[in-house]
Amino acid sequence: MTPEYLIAREALAFRIVSLGYRSVILLSHAELQEGQVGYSVDPQGRALTGDKPGDWRESWLVIGYEDQCGDPIFIDVVAPKFPVYTAPQGMGDWLPELVATSFANFVRALTLIKNLSVGRETPVERQANPISNNEGRTILEAISSENPGAPLEFWETWLNDARQ
Repeated sequence: MTPEYLIAREALAFRIVSLGYRSVILLSHAELQEGQVGYSVDPQGRALTGDKPGDWRESWLVIGYEDQCGDPIFIDVVAPKFPVYTAPQGMGDWLPELVATSFANFVRALTLIKNLSVGRETPVERQANPISNNEGRTILEAISSENPGAPLEFWETWLNDARQ
């Protein structure tokens, strides 16, 4: 594990961001090793990584997951600034989808969602305090400006699910 990531993660003041039906849970330093099981290693510690298309890469580190589908959230530890990805589980191949161009930008996006989620953490709260189209659009524009070229699908899906 890379010390630069660990320092950035330890500086983060929150572990979970919940909005509506979905939460993103970030692993603590103590949970990181166990968090790799099923991705880069099997339960006995044997490597599951490879270089073929669809293989889990050795440089990918699971840093959390979203709880609706259980999809991992991971960084590429050899890429500058640690871009953040997710990939659907159970598809047979790991097809990474860029979520943020760096871990710092991911944290900024999560912070925007966390601020938006106040009083909307649960489906019941969200229904009583709906997210306006303007609020959603403002959040997506901010995330997009921080992550040029990155698709917004992860964030759009989360916000759209929270509006329903």
